[in-house]
Amino acid sequence: RSRGPPGGFPPAAVRPSARAQASGAMAPSQTSLAAVAAGSFAAGAAAWALGGKRLLAKLKEEPAPTGPAQKGRVPIFVMMPLDTVTEDGNSVKDLAVRKAWLQGLAKSGVQGVMVDVWWGLCETKPGQYNFAGYLELCKILKGLGLKLQAVMSFHQCGGNVGDSVTIPVPSWALEPARAAGLLYQDRDARVSEDCLSLSADKQAIFPGKGGAGKRDALTLYKDYMAAFAGAFAPFLGTTVVEIQVGMGPCGELRYPSYQLSQGWNYPGTGLIMAHDAGMQKMLAEAAKSAGKPGAFGKVPVSAPTDTCGSPQSCALFSKVGAGDAHRTGAHGAFFLAWYHSTLLAHGEAVLRAAFSAFPKMEGLAYSVKVSGIHWHCMHPSRAAEACAGYAPSPETGTGAYLGIAKMLRRAAKEANAHVFFNFTCLEMSNVSQGPGMPQADSSPEDLIAEVRRACVQESVPLCGENALQFGLPESPWALSQIATQTRGWASGTDRMHAVTLLRLDDGFARKSSLVTLRRWLATL
Repeated sequence: RSRGPPGGFPPAAVRPSARAQASGAMAPSQTSLAAVAAGSFAAGAAAWALGGKRLLAKLKEEPAPTGPAQKGRVPIFVMMPLDTVTEDGNSVKDLAVRKAWLQGLAKSGVQGVMVDVWWGLCETKPGQYNFAGYLELCKILKGLGLKLQAVMSFHQCGGNVGDSVTIPVPSWALEPARAAGLLYQDRDARVSEDCLSLSADKQAIFPGKGGAGKRDALTLYKDYMAAFAGAFAPFLGTTVVEIQVGMGPCGELRYPSYQLSQGWNYPGTGLIMAHDAGMQKMLAEAAKSAGKPGAFGKVPVSAPTDTCGSPQSCALFSKVGAGDAHRTGAHGAFFLAWYHSTLLAHGEAVLRAAFSAFPKMEGLAYSVKVSGIHWHCMHPSRAAEACAGYAPSPETGTGAYLGIAKMLRRAAKEANAHVFFNFTCLEMSNVSQGPGMPQADSSPEDLIAEVRRACVQESVPLCGENALQFGLPESPWALSQIATQTRGWASGTDRMHAVTLLRLDDGFARKSSLVTLRRWLATL
């Protein structure tokens, strides 16, 4: 599963950081930083690549630390492979190898792992659930003293950044949604199969358990989570400590606006995904209820037509514009506000379904993942974010994250539950994203700061992930940047609750990586 959007330049193994490296990692020379700042990107990247190679050589020469691992103040989890369980869902894939990987993680001092519990694997027939492979994993984790963040993955795996396997949404749910026009669609009628449209939430068109009656999408999600809760009852609150609730493509609370499978490339703004029959009906009803003209019941014609285009290439998002169809005009502003509020309502509904599916217990928390769309966040329109459903306030220009944090706080308070705001792109710096592609208007550090401020204001715990996988010993810049973002020294809610690193594989489990990880963990 893709854990977030791509980061642009430079390549992941050599992208520089703006801060000195922690835990013995090599600090950037003045020359390398000056080269990056001056726009000589190749020189800066080469300097950092050389530093990574030197660090790797040093680690190979040194023996691994002995004795109990030291843990910092911020718990670290590691994302399991996309294909953690076998295709039939009955067991852990490559059990001996992956058990050895987990043993290495346990010795390094990590808190636990995160895993996608794929809907497409575990409910191949309506109401028939098979979590055997994940139960086997959970027993291994318990024996090693590791915790589990379980992702309720109601989306497909395949076609997104970092997807190496294909696991579609169950056909018994996908095909009825397609027939009823309840799959997200762009203006050219291209359908996304990443997940069900939020317009399916209350549409009882899906098969009931055992073929009895019909269910709406919210009931599908609730039944699945309830079945998981029942199967994992002995582990909830002890080994299983967090349920990340899937809410859209890649498990994130957003629309599938930027799709690699449909020709999107960084740093395109993406497309508005509200042209399916279900979304069109909801929009028309919202316009009528608000007393708006009939034209407001349609997506503005000024919306993007090129998924790889810039904000300036469409009338809706241009810096300067006039008329109803501009983002500041009556129609444009109404649509973007509706698009955003509808997404938040969907997120809250799915979250409440999770609350009702799981028993209340102190040791079990929930999280909602929000995509780190850092490109064009410096453009006044914040077009890429807006296409994904994170439309900024037309009055202040600030992002949608305060509204998301308010929603999470409200839902958590009413359910007396712990809910975390999960955000991506922790490894990215402004320097690493800017000089190589200034047209991207990218500023990931400022974006993370905005999200953090929203969480602080609403007292919502913040946790995060890196957007792209990197080699641990080869990428000291990434570990340093993540360490900076955790704010492990802080005493308030500005300190991150936890961080999840991508992704456990042969490279992550090698000796040099685990040595680097263990030393880094002690610094947080």
